Amino acid sequence: MGVAADQALRDGTIGLGASVTVACAVVALVLVGGLRRVESRLLLAAATVFGAWLTVRASPWLLWPDAAAALLLLGLAASFSVKGSVVDIGLAESVAGGVSAALPGMAGAPFVARPVARTRWRLAAVAPVGRGLLIAIPIAALIAGLLASADPIFASFLRINLDFSQVLLDLVYVVAGALAAAGLLRLAAAAPIDRVDGPVWRLGTIEALVVLVGLDTVFAAFAIAQAIAASGTGAATLSAAGVTYADYARSGFFQLLWVAGITLVVLVVFSRITGFASRSGRLAFIVLAEVGIALTLLVVAVASTRLSLYESAYGFTMLRLYSHIFAGWIAVVFVLLAADIAGLWHQRRWFVGATALTALGLLLAMNLANPEAIVVGLNTDRAMASHKLDAQYLGELSNDAAASLLASQSRLEPALAGNVHDVACVGSRTYTPSPAAFNWADAAAAQARRTGC
Repeated sequence: MGVAADQALRDGTIGLGASVTVACAVVALVLVGGLRRVESRLLLAAATVFGAWLTVRASPWLLWPDAAAALLLLGLAASFSVKGSVVDIGLAESVAGGVSAALPGMAGAPFVARPVARTRWRLAAVAPVGRGLLIAIPIAALIAGLLASADPIFASFLRINLDFSQVLLDLVYVVAGALAAAGLLRLAAAAPIDRVDGPVWRLGTIEALVVLVGLDTVFAAFAIAQAIAASGTGAATLSAAGVTYADYARSGFFQLLWVAGITLVVLVVFSRITGFASRSGRLAFIVLAEVGIALTLLVVAVASTRLSLYESAYGFTMLRLYSHIFAGWIAVVFVLLAADIAGLWHQRRWFVGATALTALGLLLAMNLANPEAIVVGLNTDRAMASHKLDAQYLGELSNDAAASLLASQSRLEPALAGNVHDVACVGSRTYTPSPAAFNWADAAAAQARRTGC
């Protein structure tokens, strides 16, 4: 795995070498780590899938999440080598499990050192060879130097062009990859973490209810504001603030998404740290939390609507597309949280695991759909109606968008098609990388430019 990691990192390009590195880690965990449980092997299979996308896609909007997903799945598979399940990862288990996994994972060097130390007696057998080399090297170097000065052909044999900085960097990569593999094996051999019941200290029911009442009150006021805006009765307020209704409708979506994210954290944390002295207190908490979730879903819907209006006016970007995707995902997470707080499947701590699975499923779907091609298609559709297109931005996308960008010319008016042609054909039309740096999207983009430019 150390050699594979070196090949993956030395070119500075994510490609086949990165996928092979993940595959090496999977093989090591199965053959050496002894992962036999079905769930662990399913997690390893999922890690292999996300590792493979590192060769298929070129967009940084996908590559870094794919790499993070592959590493997370490898860690989970190693953590569940003996027992445990994704559907039993609560909030407390997530924190404790992350710490307990990080410590063995960073202990790769000591884990390797122990078996090496047990074989040190074998060093005695090669000690005479080492002493002989210490004597022979200076003598051979002296004689070689003299012969080189006497014969230029022989001297050419001794000219070894080494980039010592690259050799040192390769050594660092090999050691880092090897220690990462050792860390995974150490994690697979470590005792699994038991169920964690969370903090002993608990927040009082009254305190938690006050927080939820305040949260619901703010959201209810926001809902009223949206009703006023939709009815048109708030026009005077907007005019006094110097804001047109169009600007009002197209603004604030990022803040609204932040509100949804913060609310999610608050509800999850308070549902875990609140101690309920009575059944009525718990019921009141559930009601207020469900109301808060419903109102937060309204906020998410408003944010998504405003973002759509903004996109219709200014076009689509990767950030705006991902904001839409995040809004949809966080709505799903809130639905899961509503079911969890209501007591669905209360025997298991499934919410964190289910949330992680929805995120991985969404990431897999995005890899299949190619988000950059979606952005090109959406902007092309908008340009056909508005006769406006930010070709410069589309030209800044990765090679995932190259083929779609060239294909979009046939749907555009000549002036816009010319702008697209100019930016789409800037990239290279040849592709001859090292095997470790091979990337399918880069190869496909070069082929598309050869035929379309």
